[in-house]
Amino acid sequence: MTPQVLRACEQALCSLRERVPFDLGTVWVRGEDGLVPAASVGRPLDLLEGVPFRVGPGLRAWVLETGRCVRVPSRGRGFRGGALRGFLAVPAEHRGERVAVLSLARLQAAFADEDERRVREAAASLAQTLLEGCRA
Repeated sequence: MTPQVLRACEQALCSLRERVPFDLGTVWVRGEDGLVPAASVGRPLDLLEGVPFRVGPGLRAWVLETGRCVRVPSRGRGFRGGALRGFLAVPAEHRGERVAVLSLARLQAAFADEDERRVREAAASLAQTLLEGCRA
């Protein structure tokens, strides 16, 4: 992964956190070995990590594979020593090409429709940057 890709992912996550508060977050980028974490707040975040999908393990792979967003409001389910209250995973896609997944979690509240809309916008912008800027 190039320094430009890492920098773009870090900037996207920092900028997004100002618009959509979250406690844990990871930008997973498609690479030769599947999806790899390019930027993270906290430990790399995923659910269903032991479940295999065509493009790799975990819910991040399913989101990349299907292009569908996943939003889970959780009621006190344990998560790495805390209680996960909300999880959101969004594919980063531009012109039909999916290049990454943004996975976010909250420990105090679920994600709302407006949060999802903002994350989708950020994901689309990141995908465009990765495809047109970093890989040009």
